[in-house]
Formats: sequence, C-alpha cells, structure tokens
Amino acid sequence: MATIISELEHGKQHKQATFEEACDEYFSFTTKKTANKDLEYYHKLRPYIGDMYLNDLGTRPKQSRRDLVHVLNRYVMDRSESRTLSITTLNKELAFVNMIGKKAVAEYGLIDYWTPIRQLDKDEGYFYGLIPPKKKSHLDYDLQILLLNELPEYLRDMALFSINTGQRDAVVCGLRKEWLHEECGGLWYFKIPKEFMKSEEHMTEDFAHVVLNDTAKTLVFKNMNSNHLQIFTDRGEPVQCMNNYEYQCARERVAKIHPEVMNTDVHSFKRTFVTRLIDKGVPYDWVQRMANHKLPEVTELYNQMNPEKRRTMYEYLQRLVEKPQLKEVKYGT
Repeated sequence: MATIISELEHGKQHKQATFEEACDEYFSFTTKKTANKDLEYYHKLRPYIGDMYLNDLGTRPKQSRRDLVHVLNRYVMDRSESRTLSITTLNKELAFVNMIGKKAVAEYGLIDYWTPIRQLDKDEGYFYGLIPPKKKSHLDYDLQILLLNELPEYLRDMALFSINTGQRDAVVCGLRKEWLHEECGGLWYFKIPKEFMKSEEHMTEDFAHVVLNDTAKTLVFKNMNSNHLQIFTDRGEPVQCMNNYEYQCARERVAKIHPEVMNTDVHSFKRTFVTRLIDKGVPYDWVQRMANHKLPEVTELYNQMNPEKRRTMYEYLQRLVEKPQLKEVKYGT
C-alpha cells in the first residue's frame, strides 16, 4: 500500500508508493492483451527502480556516459550494451514507467502527482549506440493483395478487418460477440469497453464505437461461431496476436519479390486505414475519431504527399490567378 510521507517544506502530507507497489496493483487488475510484454518490461526495470518511490524518479535528464547519476540513465546505459537494442524498444520500456505513474495517480490513488519520464530522442539514441527506429509505411493496393494472398485465411480476414476499421492487433484479436450491436437500418457496430483500448486514458466515454462497413460486417459474420467468445479464432483457438510466425513467414515470402514489404508490420493495417481515409477527403476530426488518436498531430503523420494531393493543391492555388469578371460601373448620371 501507499505510504504517507511528510513534506516539511510545504507543511503537507503526500501519498507515496514505490514502483513495485504500483506495478503489483497494475498486474492485479489489468485486462490488456499486452500484459505479458508489460511483465517483461517490469522484470527488466525492477532491479533499478523497484524499491524507489515513483516521485523520486523525477524527470530523466540528458546525460553523458560519464555522468550517469540518474537511475534510469544507468538503466539505458546498461541496456544499450547489447548493441542489438533499438531506440523504439527502450522508449517502450520508459513508456511503461510513465503508464504506471499515470495509473498510480488516476486509477489507484497511490500517489498525488506524476512527473513524466523523458523518452530518448534520436540524438540521444545514437549517442548510446542504439539502433535507430525504422520508418514503417502503409500498404498500397498492390502490396496489400500480395501480402493477404500469402496469409492463412484466418489472418487474412483479421488483416482485412483491421484495414476496414482501423483497429489495432490487440483489439482485433480480442473482439467479442457480446460487443456486437445492430442499429435501426442495418448498421452494425462494436461497443468496446475502453479498458481494452490503447487510447483509454483520453476517452471521455466508457465505450469505443467501431462502425462496420460492408466488408468488415461480412468478415465478422463469416468468422463468428456460437461456441467461441472471440470473433476471430484459429482452428477454434483464440488468436493471441497477428504478428505471429505465420504472418512473419508470409511477409518474408512477399519480400523476395517486393522488398518494401519489410517496411510494414501488422500496425500498417491501421496506417493503411488512416491513409486511405485522408486520401478520400474524409475530414481530419472524423479520421482522428475513427482511428482513436489522442492528438490530431498523430493523424497528420499519415498525410503523405502523392500525385492526387498535388493535383488538388494545384486546383486550389489556381483560384488565386483566376480573374473575376469585371462589371461595368458608371459614375454620375
């Protein structure tokens, strides 16, 4: 449980909890599909900060190799010695600390405030000798056909569902029949409890509404089985993740013909969803809502330039040089 400590400087008492105490609370109640990965992060971080009060961690400063005073900088330094670690992976581990800190305040009431840990930028990652993040892209239509044709049927259906709804790997794997609803007029949608969504912290409602187009609806009813809780299964068993051995083998087979497929991953299905909505002229606020993005800046990352967008820009700019027809004006009588 949280410990009450006296803050003499302000004459107040503040709740404090160690990283280990907050993690115990988190793992006791979490329903996240990524809990196993979170547990892996926890076991790596525990020897460094397990018995530390969360608010004693403070903001991780940029420091050189000779100035490793901050405990998380020592952690970064030790982890980087493997020479096979990426900036992205280490930032996920630091992001886990931030998630625990936020939940310790907002959900568990273990501490009164949380100062977010600064993550690694590219320069600092290069300094520590970490592998730079790979730029991932969306799928164009030709590459989509090639990849989906190499996937086993259950994975093909899940990938196509993700492309048509913008839902992440964990959500697609965990979809349940009890969340499916029909509205008057034949509109079908999933009503997903927010604790299953990555964006739960900024959601103002208790549920995320995922509306199904005709393709997504067909895939749901094709895969729905009265004997299983989940919508998508593989030979009657729940699918733990789409990024499995069969998916990786399929991508490698396509890479022999189109190496650019290696710049994609299972999250590229959602990237494809967002990119295509933007290209179709769907308003940004609606794209952001359907993609469950916390910030509009995240949605903007998918707005890549292409010939169609340049043509639209040209048409808009041409309005500046179009001369209006002048009307004859007479002065006096």
